[in-house]
Amino acid sequence: MIEVIALSLLFILFGSVFFSTLFIVFSMVENEKRAAIRMVPVTIFLLIFGAALIFVAVPFIFQITLLAFILVALFVVLLPFGNKSITFPVPEKQFDERDVMFSRAALKTDTVEFKNYYAMRPQNLQADNAFRKLPGLLNANAKYYNRYIFSAANATFSTVNLLQPLTEQKTSESDDKKINAGEVTLFLKKWAEKLGVHSVGITHLQPHHLYSHIGRGKNYGNPVELNHKFAIAFTVEMSSKSLSYAPQGPVVMESSQQYLNAGTIAVQIAEFIRNLGFEARAHIDANYRVICPLVAQDAGLGTIGRMGLLMTPKLGARVRVAVVTTNMELVTTSPKGIDSSVVQFCEICKKCAVNCPSNAISFKSGKTKSGWKLWKISHEKCYTYWCKIGTDCGRCITVCPYSHPNNFIHNTIRLMIKRNPVNRWLALKLDNYFYGTKPGLIPLKKWMG
Repeated sequence: MIEVIALSLLFILFGSVFFSTLFIVFSMVENEKRAAIRMVPVTIFLLIFGAALIFVAVPFIFQITLLAFILVALFVVLLPFGNKSITFPVPEKQFDERDVMFSRAALKTDTVEFKNYYAMRPQNLQADNAFRKLPGLLNANAKYYNRYIFSAANATFSTVNLLQPLTEQKTSESDDKKINAGEVTLFLKKWAEKLGVHSVGITHLQPHHLYSHIGRGKNYGNPVELNHKFAIAFTVEMSSKSLSYAPQGPVVMESSQQYLNAGTIAVQIAEFIRNLGFEARAHIDANYRVICPLVAQDAGLGTIGRMGLLMTPKLGARVRVAVVTTNMELVTTSPKGIDSSVVQFCEICKKCAVNCPSNAISFKSGKTKSGWKLWKISHEKCYTYWCKIGTDCGRCITVCPYSHPNNFIHNTIRLMIKRNPVNRWLALKLDNYFYGTKPGLIPLKKWMG
């Protein structure tokens, strides 16, 4: 009996040492030196404690008490409880794309569009005039201006613009429009993965997915007309290493690159569907008719969190999203509903709000008397800060505990977060301990200029 308890304790302790050692190795690979350093004394303590169990005559009552404590702790960690059923209300009104900050920023003074918009939304004029006085995105006078990085990001966004004519094309004439929905759905998903997507899902296109009016391009101000039945949503990964520099230049360089990657994949998928004889439209950066995060959430790719972005299970908000809509029959993703563990973690975390340089993210609870609601950020504050620094910031994404790299260590923690509120509280405390409540800025690499 005594030997069994001692061996059980040694197995648990050395298993913990193995995990902590892996954590150190992964942290060094991720260039998270603080996390690695902070795990070292924990590992040393576990080793010393394990050695004491082997070489020191530890009282049996202490051993059995310690084992009981560890087993109770493991039971609590693994026990699923406290996961509330959460639903977000379906928006009653469609959102007008003309109210999006990029649409407002593109308005030119003394134009009909400018005058008409601010006649319709006079309350936005003062805030918008404030950001117009600032340098602006990728401007040479911005705080984080970097000649090479800004030029690279501009080049990538210019390439995205070359894709715009490909988002809507004529459908090819096809004598054979008989399609097996299951077969083509499977092919699309596997092909999308081959093209580089991180996750893909399909949902029925709903009215609240659509913008009410077009806010950018030659059809500015026209009502959105899209009679497609299905929406294919997918995500592409943004590099955690690039985003770790937030809010400096590498963020906008990475962001633009993934907008391009998502756009390239979307136009290929749309053209594939048109080749089969069905209508399809790609929705990519600066050319949307749908609100991509809402479509992606309903397609089962994630849950919209405190920062107002799609939180995916293995990458957090560290993704870019694109959508292809079509009238070709497809098999929809099995509805998963809202991931309540994400919402409940966002409720207690607030790390994105603490680190937001513009105070654009709310600290308020997402829970109301009638249920739960989507958090809303102050887009004006957020975009105004972008115009000061010249990048799209990304600070909220970088500090989010869900946005750590997709590997064994972080995926284990993500799985634990799903189990219960105790794990969520513990994960937040550990994240603050290892990575800091307010992580500092990382200096740029020499090659970045």
